[in-house]
Parts: sequence; C-alpha cells; structure tokens
Amino acid sequence: MALGFMRRHRRWLFGFLWLVILAFIILYIPAFDQESDQGLGLTVAQVADRKITLGEYQRSYLRQRQMYQSMYQGRMNDDMLRRMGIEEQALQGLVDERILALEAERLGIRVDDAMLKQRVAIAPEFQQDGKFLGSKEIRNRLERSGVSVREFEESFRNSILRERLIALVTDSVQVSAAEAEKEFRRRNEQVKAEYVVVTADNAGITATDEEVRARFDANKDAYRYPERRVLSYALIDAPSLASQVTLTDRDLAAYYEANRDQFAQGEELCASHVLVKVKASPEAKEGHADEEARRIAQSALDEIRLGADFAAVAKRMSEDLGSASQGGDLGCFPRGRMVPEFDNAAFSLDAGQASDVVRTSFGYHVIKAVSRKDEAVPPFAQVKESIRQQVMVERVQAKVREKAEATAAALRSGRSLEEAAREQGLTVQKSAPLARSDVQPPLASATLLSKAFELKKGEAAADPLPAANGYALIEVAEIQPPRLPDLKEVQDKVRADVVGDKAFEKSRVIAADLRTRAQQAGLEKAAAALGLVRKQGDALVPRGQPIGDLGSGAAVEKTVYSLPVGGLSEPVRTPAGFAVVRVLEKKEYDPAAFEKEKAALIASLEEEKRGRLFQAYMQEARKRFPVSRRPDAISRVTS
Repeated sequence: MALGFMRRHRRWLFGFLWLVILAFIILYIPAFDQESDQGLGLTVAQVADRKITLGEYQRSYLRQRQMYQSMYQGRMNDDMLRRMGIEEQALQGLVDERILALEAERLGIRVDDAMLKQRVAIAPEFQQDGKFLGSKEIRNRLERSGVSVREFEESFRNSILRERLIALVTDSVQVSAAEAEKEFRRRNEQVKAEYVVVTADNAGITATDEEVRARFDANKDAYRYPERRVLSYALIDAPSLASQVTLTDRDLAAYYEANRDQFAQGEELCASHVLVKVKASPEAKEGHADEEARRIAQSALDEIRLGADFAAVAKRMSEDLGSASQGGDLGCFPRGRMVPEFDNAAFSLDAGQASDVVRTSFGYHVIKAVSRKDEAVPPFAQVKESIRQQVMVERVQAKVREKAEATAAALRSGRSLEEAAREQGLTVQKSAPLARSDVQPPLASATLLSKAFELKKGEAAADPLPAANGYALIEVAEIQPPRLPDLKEVQDKVRADVVGDKAFEKSRVIAADLRTRAQQAGLEKAAAALGLVRKQGDALVPRGQPIGDLGSGAAVEKTVYSLPVGGLSEPVRTPAGFAVVRVLEKKEYDPAAFEKEKAALIASLEEEKRGRLFQAYMQEARKRFPVSRRPDAISRVTS
C-alpha cells in the first residue's frame, strides 16, 4: 500500500512543484518579453476578436511536452505524446483562457493592477516563514526558470479572473443534509447477496402486424426522427496517403542518431524495504510517535547488519502491508518513481547493500538494493522497426495536415468543395442522414457533427475537421427537419420492441414463480427446479457498484438496499431480464458516523458541485464566442 501511495505521491509532487514554479511572477519590473518578427506573431487560432499567436502556442506546447517528458523520465517519444493529445491540450488551454477572459469582461469582472499586486503579495507561493519573499528573490527564481514576466503576469491575472468568475457563477451552490446523507450511504452502505437471473430470451417469440401497429400508434413520439443532415465531404486520411511515403534505411538511421535519448532504457533498481510508519497526527491510530518509529527502524537495521535475513526481518517488522508479506520486496523501478528521500537513498546503494535509516513522509525505512541496471541505449538494429513505424506515422500525418489545409485554403478562397477536392486528388462523397448523436464512420466525430449542425444548407466549413484517421472538409448538402415517420420506415424497430417486451414479460412471470418456490424451499432449490442457476457474491459490495450479473441500475440498488438481511425480493428488472435477490449480509447506515463526517462531507460535495456547475457554464460560454484555427500554423510547432 505504501509503495502504491509513494508512486502516486511522486507524480503529485512533480505536478505541484511545476505549478509553484509557474506561479513565480514578478509584478515590480517592466514586462520585457516581445514577440519576435520570425513568425511567432502568426495567428494559429482566434477566439472572437482575441488572437492566439504561434509564439504563445509554441510556449504552451513545449511546456506541456516538457512536463510529460519529465514525468516519464524522458521515455515519451513523439508518437506517444501525440496519442496523448498534447497538441490539443496546449491549444485548448489557450482557447479556454481567452473564453474565460471574454466572459469575465462580458459580466463586468475586472482585475486591475492594484488587485493583482495585492494578491501576489499574499499568495502562499510567494511566502517563506510567513513573510513575502521579496522581488529580488522572485526575480532570481523567475530568471532561472527562463520564463517571461508578461506571460506569467497574464497567467496570474487570468487565475484571479477565473476565481472571481467561479465565485459569481457558483455562489448559490448549497448541499443539504439530505444530499450529504445520500452520499454518505453511497460511500458506506454495502451488501452481499445471492440471486437468480431469469434471462429475457426472445427465442420463439413473434409479433403480429396488429401488435406492431398498436404499439406504433400508442408511442409514435418514441420513433420520431430528429433533425438530420446529409453531408458532402472530402476525406483526407492516413491510410489513403501512406502509399505516398517511402522510407530508406538511411532515413531511419538518421532519426536514430538524432533521437538517441528517446530510446534510452533508463537506470532501474530492484529493492526491498522495511517501513515503520509515523503517526500523521497525535490522534492518529496508525503509526508511532516519530522517535519511537526511528528507534524501531534502527533496531531492524541493527539485526540486518548482524547478519539477519532482510526478508525475514521485513516480514516481521515492516508496516508496509503491500510488501511486508513478500519480504519487503518493492519490485523494480526507475529513478524518480519514488519520493525524493527514498529515491536518493536507494539509488546510492550498491547491489546487496542496505541503507541507513531513511526518513520520508511515510515514516522510517531501511532499504536494500537487490540488483540494478544502468541506463543503456539499445543498438539501431534492435529498434529499427519501431523507428520505421514511428517515422512513417509522423510523415503520413504531416501529409494529411498539409493536404487538409491546402483543401481548406482553396475553400476559403472561394472554390467549391468539388473544385477544392479535385485539385488535391480527392473524391467528394455523401453521407447517410446524420443526427447530432450519430456515430457513423468515417464521420464519427463529435466536433465534426457539432459543426455540421451550425452550418446552413449549401455552406461549407472553413477549416478541416477531425474524422477517422485524419480530417474531413464538409458541406451541408441537405437538412431534414424533425418528423414522425411512417410505420413502414420503422416497422423493424417497432417489431423488435414488441418482441423484447414479450420476452421481458415472460421473464417476469418465471421470476415470480421462482420467488414463490424460494419462499418454501430456498433460492438454490427453487432455481434448480426451474433449470436456473443461483449465484452468490464473494464479498460485500458498496452502493453504485455492480452486484455480479445484476448490474448496478437504480431499480436493482433500491430493491437490494431496502431488504433486511435474509429478505427475499420481488422480481426486479435487470438489463438481462428479471431477478430474485436475497440479502446475505449487510453493512448498515451509521447515523453517529454520519454526524461526525457531515460538515466535511457537505464542504466536499459543495466543491464538487461548484466544479460541475462551472464546467457546464463554460461549455455554454464556448458557444458564445466563435473559435477558428489554423492547422497549417499549428503544424509548425508539432511537425
């Protein structure tokens, strides 16, 4: 357990420190960063009248890239980073900054220089021993980080704007005691149950034409067609362009030499440890007082140095539940995976050597280095094929972006979609009628469909839009308004619904018979008599989690948690049919425990609710401000 937490804690530590570095902003010296005239002022995107320059995007992209490279110790290659979507993350972050600033301006929210100065002076990031660091110290740190004053001054201003906008939007958020109790129950109530599911099997079930007609007439709105759009589109995708890219062994070797660090297999240590935990607070139940914990760890080290087997000592004395039973074995890990104190001590050891007592935030450790592997770069022959795949992907994607932007540029210059596509050797196709929520390859993209429903009939999107394995240029060929269909158009779906209802009703009748039998003979015997299978959970299951084959729907949960231990349910609808459930064991709601946690729980739920409300608010705000992008300019950074 401690190992897993250390690993998670290490990533959190890195993210926290990174944010702290970004927060060192100097407001007491003139801004000095100016965009160069070497293309950095080129617009890569625009939000309403607010431009995002290539220079801004480049800095945002490189920071995002460096963050991931640092987190993964330099073992993230370009393809892996691209799959993580850092290009979009970097750009979307800048777009959201502009939208937030525009929305704050719309609502009259301002952050003047006086407010900015006052907030910096009291910000925790700028305090040391309760005192302001001073502009000279901040200046030194800023210069070491190589970051411009203007950029981070703007970033800090935006953070205050965001804070004030959140406060305005979410000021009315409240969580009642009833809501807190419901959440407490969800987190704490648990059940263990036995059950039998009667599957809704439609084999041999039919529906007459009269039944189909009757269902359709009674539920016409359920079969209503929403607004749908037929799109003309030209697809620019990787598979179609892959044949145009050829790679030689010289290309691959050149890539290998230019990116040797990318293929380095990092230094790795296999280690074991003994952990003696320290109390997080004087009232904590787990752990020891600091001095006592250090003394216990020292006694373990003394035994080991006198010749005791390390694994035997760890099994007896270590308080890391995750590794103690394995003789303290932590497995193998790269440098930087553990918290710094542990990492520094472990990687200073030779194979077979035990450390002195080491203090970390988890307690006191005695560490043994079992074996270690030095950093090495595999030979070219070993990674040649992976390089081929990576370079092929990069070059094909570059061609996709180039062709997509060339086609879009032709559209923006006044050519029709047919003309622009023909110039690039592309074919214009027509889609089936698409609703807003349709997922139909190759146009299965929420961004593309959202844009399609903003356009008028005959209008083309000015920018390439994401599609399967590439981009698509689209034009609205036809708009079909919402309408009620004729029965002939949907009769197969209606017939399937009638058959499904009959199958579920048959399942319910059998489940009712099963329950009657189970009241007399028990669930297992009743199931066997009907050729069904009784199942039982292995352990207590909390609310919101699936109970075996029963799933986790609201009807199942309400039924199961309302039963007393030993209680037998009425037939309850499940995704597969109907089921009968008996509760075997139950962890009940504890009113006293809830009262202790209520205040903290309400505060936590209010924070979550504010976050969701503000996220929804920003989603609506994005609709108020048009966003345009320049993929050709963006590719200057990412290609």
